[in-house]
Amino acid sequence: MTFNTLRVCCTLTALLTLTYAFLAQGADDYIIYSPRVTQGQAEVELRGFNTRDANPDVNQTGMFGAAVAYAPTSWWKTELYNGPFVYGPTIAGTNYSGWEWENFFQLTPHDAYWADIGFLLAYVRNNQAGVSNSLELGPLLEKETENTLQRLNLIWEKQVGVDVVGKFNFRATYMAGYKVEEAFVPGIEAYYRPADNAHQLGPGFSGEFQVGHEKSLEYSTALLYGLNQGAPARTFVFRVSSAF
Repeated sequence: MTFNTLRVCCTLTALLTLTYAFLAQGADDYIIYSPRVTQGQAEVELRGFNTRDANPDVNQTGMFGAAVAYAPTSWWKTELYNGPFVYGPTIAGTNYSGWEWENFFQLTPHDAYWADIGFLLAYVRNNQAGVSNSLELGPLLEKETENTLQRLNLIWEKQVGVDVVGKFNFRATYMAGYKVEEAFVPGIEAYYRPADNAHQLGPGFSGEFQVGHEKSLEYSTALLYGLNQGAPARTFVFRVSSAF
């Protein structure tokens, strides 16, 4: 299959615009991280999600946000995520929920072991009244073969602050895809979010292609279906990033 770069860029732009048109309130847990770090690489990222549900308080809820990242070494990438910006049926207007400082550590060389292993350490600064700041940490795993790609994130989150007492909340994300080519990897995505009483699974596709000398565009999207009563009936997830 041969992809026309201009056609793909236009398609991604249209999908991103559609995402923004329906974004609303929600937690930003719909992301599956890779443990890989490329020294000297900078990155700009946009991501968001949108829900559909019979419950009017849940229907058309979601978020959008943007991030910039840089990898000063071969094993550490740091990223500042601004947002998410949230709005929806239960709140008035558009709300800025805060920012997140994410740090990714590549712990093993690529393809040196059965899976690539990394680690996430992030600080979340919440701007919403009554919502505490939090820490996120956990391992990031990736297994790639000539024809397949799998990623698994195991994340623990804990609220922090002088008056905060509580346990770590766990969540897990997983993706598996078949590489038709680097620019098109169809597969599945799964999200286990017990803190929100939400278990979700659905088809997705992702890919990466070159748009210039040492520049690339990476994207992923999925349509998730709720597996339990607490999860939204459907959630559309989208992410696009440019590395240079």
